[in-house]
Amino acid sequence: MNIPRIAKMLNEIDDRYILEAAEQEVSMEVKTNVRRVVIAAAACLCAIGLMAAGWALFDTKDYLSDYDVDPSYMVQDKMITSDGEGHYFGMIMTKTGFRLLGNGGGDAYNICDVPGCDHTDSSVCPALNRPEFTGLSVYDGRLYWTARQKGADISEVFETVNIMSSALDGSDIRTVRSVPGDVFLDTQYNKYIRAHRGYMYFIGVREPEMIFDPETMTSRQNDPDEAYTLNVWAEELSENGESRKIFSFNYEISRQYTYTSQFYANDLYIMLWSSKDDGSFRRFEVYKIDLKTGNGKRIYITDEYDVSGWWLDGSENLYYTETDPGTEKCSLMRLDIDRGKPKKMFEIKAGSGRVINGKVLSLDGNAGKVYVTDFDGNVTELDFAGLTEQVIETYGYAGIALCGVDSENVILQMCDDRCFAVVPLDGGEGRIVMGEGED
Repeated sequence: MNIPRIAKMLNEIDDRYILEAAEQEVSMEVKTNVRRVVIAAAACLCAIGLMAAGWALFDTKDYLSDYDVDPSYMVQDKMITSDGEGHYFGMIMTKTGFRLLGNGGGDAYNICDVPGCDHTDSSVCPALNRPEFTGLSVYDGRLYWTARQKGADISEVFETVNIMSSALDGSDIRTVRSVPGDVFLDTQYNKYIRAHRGYMYFIGVREPEMIFDPETMTSRQNDPDEAYTLNVWAEELSENGESRKIFSFNYEISRQYTYTSQFYANDLYIMLWSSKDDGSFRRFEVYKIDLKTGNGKRIYITDEYDVSGWWLDGSENLYYTETDPGTEKCSLMRLDIDRGKPKKMFEIKAGSGRVINGKVLSLDGNAGKVYVTDFDGNVTELDFAGLTEQVIETYGYAGIALCGVDSENVILQMCDDRCFAVVPLDGGEGRIVMGEGED
């Protein structure tokens, strides 16, 4: 892990004052400069002590630009990420296997450093490894992802999951560490993986142990009372780093659950929707987990309304869209989690949508349009019909899904997992940024 800029700055202060003191006459000014040197040196020692403490480096409620890349601009279950500066990285499906691509603002490139590789042999090419979905992250100037370890025996392929890393240009590919088997089993279902502040976090659901009956060709739970469990594991991004389960939540029997999550600074927020099997008795809960201590608590619960397409800002305001069942009109809502009271902001003229990165996005794939509404109610209509025609011509169909929105583009996934495209917010022409045809 790199030394933060604060430590570098203090070292520069140290050197500057030492030079100043050497150039001064022996006087009170010298004594003053010497005192400055002592203070600066003490500050440096303090910074070194903070580095040794590990988590003290990140003891802030703010995002740290040298380390954090806010992942909340992307939909959770999409295999694409960004460095926050318009450079995208994605995992696509090809005829020969999964391919990991980068885009430095221009042409796409394979994440592969094998000389002469033609990116067709998964036993050689890192760009064709077997990834875990949603596992792409940019952290501290590098790209991180997780991949199932390859092996001669196909039965061993799923035994080990490795945390991988590369430079943003696709070079310097490393295996950071292997993830313990318990982590994979505990988060095998509805998995979400994200690198954040020195750790790779694995979030997912452990299913009850099942027994297969070959005579009836059916499966049943070994223990009928065993519950589905949502788990969160933290894996330190170093070869011999720590591995710990920081949160666990048992689902109630006979209830259906779905979850989404969002990291912000030193906290992880998990939103849980649940209902009875028949759709009745709906419930929405928000949990807040301190990533330093692992302490988690429920900070909000309600059964009075449905929440969809949520986005949480740094002030613990939860934004979401809500559709009135009577009028079928969709509105943007803001929930102050501390007070527990939702407030209607305005009706969304563009129809139903989801909140991402401080904007409401409504996608009309058939018309080739996406509507972007800011929190003041202003609507921007973006036309990507030309992009759709290009994709259909290249791949045979479009298969459009919304991935997210950053400061420059709306990001779309097209043709299922075969390509990613962007539609500029300024009304520029949409374009494919990563696709199966890239070399």
